[in-house]
Amino acid sequence: RMFTENLGVKILSVLLALLIHIVVQRDSVREFEIRVPIGISDVPSGQVFVGELPEVVRVRVRGRWSGFRDLITDKSNRLLLDLSGVRDGERFVFDEHFVQQQLATRQVQVLEVNPSSILVRLDRLMHRKVPVRVSTTGNPAAGFRVGPGDLSVDPDVVELTGPQGEISQIRYVRTLPIDLAGTDADLRVRAQVLPVGSPRVELSVSEVDVQVKLGETEVTRTLTSQVSVVHGCPPDHRCPLEPEEVSVQVRGLVRAVRAFLDAPPEPLVRADLADAIERKERTVRFQVQAPKGMTVTVRPAAARFRVLAEIPAE
Repeated sequence: RMFTENLGVKILSVLLALLIHIVVQRDSVREFEIRVPIGISDVPSGQVFVGELPEVVRVRVRGRWSGFRDLITDKSNRLLLDLSGVRDGERFVFDEHFVQQQLATRQVQVLEVNPSSILVRLDRLMHRKVPVRVSTTGNPAAGFRVGPGDLSVDPDVVELTGPQGEISQIRYVRTLPIDLAGTDADLRVRAQVLPVGSPRVELSVSEVDVQVKLGETEVTRTLTSQVSVVHGCPPDHRCPLEPEEVSVQVRGLVRAVRAFLDAPPEPLVRADLADAIERKERTVRFQVQAPKGMTVTVRPAAARFRVLAEIPAE
């Protein structure tokens, strides 16, 4: 009867005892190590922190699982170092009491903090304006160039804010390179300003407007042309030229040469025989229209000609 009487109640009691035992065992006192992010607050006015700051500190704690679970699931946990009363060169110590207060929990006990302190390095906060230099890559199309005065940037200066020791070494900032490969027209682009290499230095702007005005160089182009107009040949005569086809060399600034080749003047090359016939010569120099600022050369410069009478067909 001792085992069988009120059997259901006895079985339930045993199960409850086992459950309580499991819960107590799982929530027993243990030691854990957690990683807590670290940050800076209340830096003295006019100064900036320039020391080495670890991203996290390793904190060894003792407590029950329930308290530890709450600690690691709270994403707001973070150690903020109040530097308002700390001077440059002093050490800030992470004692157990400070960390315990920062974690805001009494369910676990802080045993050890690693690293246990950091060296506080402070520098004077400085503001300084420096020029912006534009970087380029690639070469423009043939006949174009980019000189020092062909680049303009707006704004042409940026203000830097950060530690005096770092900013005093910076003479200018650069943009991301602008690709000029094959460019044959003026450009206006938005260029990103490159960081100065220190996360503690802030720039007043991150992008600038860059205008590129391409300078021109002289180019030479050659084309073949028929002598399309012959003046001065006597009536009822033919005056064939030798040669009738000439080479025309054009030299000038690239844009003017392009315009000339796209729409050459008519007639491009002509020959006036009147004076030569009057002097009883059989050589005539070619004439060509040369636009202002350009040089147009005909090769050969002269041609021989004959004066042939037309024979009536009958």
